[in-house]
Amino acid sequence: MPPPAPLPEFASLVELNGALRAGRLKARDVVRQASRLLEEEVRGGTVRELLESEALRTARDVERELSRGRTRGLLQGAPFAVSETFAVRGRPAPWNPEINDPRRAEDAAVVERLRRARALPLAVAVSPPLGGVTEGPAAAETACASLVARGLVPFAVAADFNGNVLRAALEQGCCALRPTFSLTSGYGVAPLGWTLVTAAVLAMDAADCGTVLDSMSGGDLRSPSSPGRAFHFAPQYALPPEQLRVALAPGGGPLRPWLARARVALVDLPAPALPAWAVLETILAAEAGEALGDLLDALPAGRDFLAEVRSLTAIDYLHAMRLRRQIQEWLSAVFEKAEILVLPWDPHHANSAHAMEESSADCRTCDTLAAALLAGAPVFASARSGRPRFCMVVRPWSENTMLRLAAFLESIPAGAPTGQV
Repeated sequence: MPPPAPLPEFASLVELNGALRAGRLKARDVVRQASRLLEEEVRGGTVRELLESEALRTARDVERELSRGRTRGLLQGAPFAVSETFAVRGRPAPWNPEINDPRRAEDAAVVERLRRARALPLAVAVSPPLGGVTEGPAAAETACASLVARGLVPFAVAADFNGNVLRAALEQGCCALRPTFSLTSGYGVAPLGWTLVTAAVLAMDAADCGTVLDSMSGGDLRSPSSPGRAFHFAPQYALPPEQLRVALAPGGGPLRPWLARARVALVDLPAPALPAWAVLETILAAEAGEALGDLLDALPAGRDFLAEVRSLTAIDYLHAMRLRRQIQEWLSAVFEKAEILVLPWDPHHANSAHAMEESSADCRTCDTLAAALLAGAPVFASARSGRPRFCMVVRPWSENTMLRLAAFLESIPAGAPTGQV
């Protein structure tokens, strides 16, 4: 018997929520259907654990709310996947050996906020050991991205520390939004780099990414880097595409006709003044190695990684942080000339185990992306079918501007001839 097909309402959160409100779908039926699809992923090693029983209990409450006309937004009744780099209540986090008792395990702040919006955590997705820090530029949250790209869940959340979530989306064929650093709480997130790691969203379009970020952002006293700000998804108040200046990286020829339809003003993107990717690797190695030393030491790849980390000195780390400041100043200067940076993504190059090092030798895309991560700037990655793959970068706290342009590009028919709008 063939496996059940993904629910068509998973095409977007708007469609799923509309079907739930109208009564065409029941929240528990959505959970049961998604669970049947995800059971195969458990056997295949993509999903670590299904949370079906708990999701069904919450789905029943959602049905009662909707029957009384009580609505809580577009996430109400939507199942989602969460990377095991986040803590989930009742399940000890593999990266936190201090909490072995499931009764003491709390939700990460991001998961907690999504529950408040009545979204349903349904699957804990497999992440490379300790998030994949030892894999460097080859690290990717493939499991979460794959579940979203195949329509098994409408969205997923995962921890991005070096573009690993962005790369996963670009490789698997969905979208990802890494927000401004600290816009989401770091409480309950694996300590993969305390000045770099942030919660990111995976979904099928820009609007869904913005909707999820709206619910999971906000200040948190438990997170030392939290600025106490929240994100409100309101792209209608951002600059329209025709008023934007866009800096397009070299190799972005296939993107030019798409941007031309948006009537943006194109400007040249200067090369980063410093090797941003090398700086990022140094900082990440020092921070992750210090935070996860005992756990990494228990893994063969981790021991090799730690051997390299221990060769770093405090001067090396401080020097990298000083260069980081210069890279941030370079990016600020670029944003004086353009509101958005657009970086093309070569899927063949991205599949290389040393993609970042290779590409930085002959193009600026990956060093520019690394500069954005070092500056804590938001990044949106898109790999929708029939369109060029790309990343967008904007100033910190400017997610709506980026998402509005991304949504416009999504509205253009896939594969449309160059000369037609």
